[in-house]
Amino acid sequence: MYSWYLDAVSTNWSGLVDSNSQTIFPITFSNKLGVKQFNQALFTREYDVVGTGFTIDNVVDKLQKEFKNIQFRNNNVLKLNKTERVYQFIRLNEPYSCNYSTNAKRLIKRSNKYYTYKVVNCIDELINLVKVNVAHKIKEFTPENINKLEVLMNNAAENNKGETIAVFENNIIVAAGFFLKDKSRITYLKGASSNEAKKNGAMYGLMDFAFSIYDKNYKTFDFGGSNVESVATFYKKFRAKDKIYFEYSLNNLPLWFKLLKKLKI
Repeated sequence: MYSWYLDAVSTNWSGLVDSNSQTIFPITFSNKLGVKQFNQALFTREYDVVGTGFTIDNVVDKLQKEFKNIQFRNNNVLKLNKTERVYQFIRLNEPYSCNYSTNAKRLIKRSNKYYTYKVVNCIDELINLVKVNVAHKIKEFTPENINKLEVLMNNAAENNKGETIAVFENNIIVAAGFFLKDKSRITYLKGASSNEAKKNGAMYGLMDFAFSIYDKNYKTFDFGGSNVESVATFYKKFRAKDKIYFEYSLNNLPLWFKLLKKLKI
């Protein structure tokens, strides 16, 4: 994970690094009243070891010594309390459009009738669509976290690691999505549309357009994942497949701190 990414999503972060600085594991943390906690940052799916200088088991040993509370996601099977999670993906180097559901094909056709699509810098417009049409539905989308999302998008764009695709009705943007680019993988970060555009299938058309421009240079389209059934159902209408990973936790918080957390102090 890139430093510019961590800068955007976490106020405090560091990394577990080997002696040659060739292997790293990112750590996003808080330190409140002297109690250090390691938590997965919003807008990240999982943390993993990059390099071969140490293993994820080595990381867990270090984390348990350093932090009183641990919560992170990883795709390895570890000796910690875990909850199974899934994300969705499709292979862009294999035939995909012929596998769309009947409903997806119908809505893509409807969207194409009303709208056009273009890769364009429209982060401001996308954030506004998120504020108006998405934020009230997701409790984590506080003003502070939406600001983090905007910083992340701008950081990615400035580092040539992300871009927006907009859906236009005439010259007005009615929907948009942000896509992260890394090696052979495209990851859908976030998108939003107006209510009317949603009814007309704009997000279906947007996804289909994204697949068509990325399939030449990328092998995998990663939907970012969702355990929310309605969102996962949307992805699966493109015949996306599930990939399992795990959320791990270890809570050794002192009793006094747990009581303070309940009081939200």
